[in-house]
Amino acid sequence: MLDKQQQAAIGFAYIIENLQTCSPFGEELARHTHAYPCEENARLCRELENVRLLAETVRSDAAREALSAAERALMQLKDVRRSVARSREMTLTDVEFFEIKRFLIKLDALAEAFSKIPCGERLNEIDIHPLPHALSIVDPDGMRAMTFRVSDSASAELAKIRRERKRVDAELRRDPVEGRDALEAERTLLAAREESEELRIRTEMTRAFAAYSNEAEQVIKCIARFDFALAKARLMCSRGGSIPKVYANGQRVLLNEMINPQTADALHSSGRKFTPVSIELLSGSTVITGANMGGKSVAVKTLALNVLLALCGFPVFCREAELPHFAGIHLLCEDMEDSLGGLSSFGGEMIRFDGILSEIKTESTALVLLDEFARGTNPHEGAALVRAAVKYFNNRRGCFALITTHFDDVACCAPMHYQVIGLKNVEPAVLDAALAGNDASRASVLPKLMDYGLYRVASDVNPPRDALAICKAMRVSDEFMRCVNAEETKQ
Repeated sequence: MLDKQQQAAIGFAYIIENLQTCSPFGEELARHTHAYPCEENARLCRELENVRLLAETVRSDAAREALSAAERALMQLKDVRRSVARSREMTLTDVEFFEIKRFLIKLDALAEAFSKIPCGERLNEIDIHPLPHALSIVDPDGMRAMTFRVSDSASAELAKIRRERKRVDAELRRDPVEGRDALEAERTLLAAREESEELRIRTEMTRAFAAYSNEAEQVIKCIARFDFALAKARLMCSRGGSIPKVYANGQRVLLNEMINPQTADALHSSGRKFTPVSIELLSGSTVITGANMGGKSVAVKTLALNVLLALCGFPVFCREAELPHFAGIHLLCEDMEDSLGGLSSFGGEMIRFDGILSEIKTESTALVLLDEFARGTNPHEGAALVRAAVKYFNNRRGCFALITTHFDDVACCAPMHYQVIGLKNVEPAVLDAALAGNDASRASVLPKLMDYGLYRVASDVNPPRDALAICKAMRVSDEFMRCVNAEETKQ
């Protein structure tokens, strides 16, 4: 799957940062989000169903109060997992008993709120219930006070020691005090006896609570899953999205009107709007052609983001989505490369590409995304490399490859070909009028004229010729453009 750097580049980290979990348990699941392996497709589908049910509940006015109460209860939970686990190994301290007691009291409130959520009983692998027997051990008096002290009722010996110590303390407060040294010695002895008796009682309480520690840990796991799924459902409702269909033996990737929230937010801040992208991939190679600035890289990253979200049990930012349960996602993109120990960008790209070829040999299904592959070498050899990649992936069983390029005679090798229209349908006069301003205004207007949508075209259609149109639109030096036109005429 994609590494952290790649996840950040496609906008996955941005989604995680905007996920609003309420408890430390849900937050931990969000921080350690990972794709479900292929053998856990059933679990993935159950998680997606949980998100769907909770999204329906979030949209329901009737469930608003119950959900708000559950979220308030989640926010008050502290992480007691370490103390719960320690109860099976050693005697707990007063502080640990306080934390566990507080957690169990808050759990009562959460369980009550959860029971009122309409879809609660239908959620898969989520059962949030109180632990009254465990609570009675750490709160034997049933006072439900947010404090902890071994109670006098725990043993007659402890009660007797505390009465004697209280008497000694009262005598020491008198003025003057006769026999102070003897009283202080007696108080020290009583304090030691009290501490010893409390330790004995806490050891017994620890042993009694440990019998419920496994159940407590299971409830905590359910709380984490509920909190995480609810956060995903709220994200889906606030940002728009849908529940993907992820099939164990899927035969196609279908993403209709997908967006990339990080890119969309960045565009919105500058007064622009993200153009939703739709695409279908079949096993083998699919090629996207289009000039620079046309949005090919954004389309690739948007596809990578939504596929990864689906495999991680998230809603996707599409109108609808269907895909196989991929064993691996592989992305080769210019802005994710580094020097790789001093190699050229092309050398580094080939090393990464070879790594991808090795990895997909061990994967039953794989999604391979190559953005402007082999652009770092001369066009003749670059085109040959891209054509070879297209043909190679055509023959790899279970491999779905998406390759963007501006090279000619590549798409003809692929079963499916998409094109970014760019400026193709903009009349020259309209383009000239829109860009009749200073350099700064032209830079902001040009993207608004671009058509960033993907369109299915025949495999023998060559990439659009937008580069010269863009140069002219940006008012590149007339003297230089005359040289360009002369070269074009020669060809």
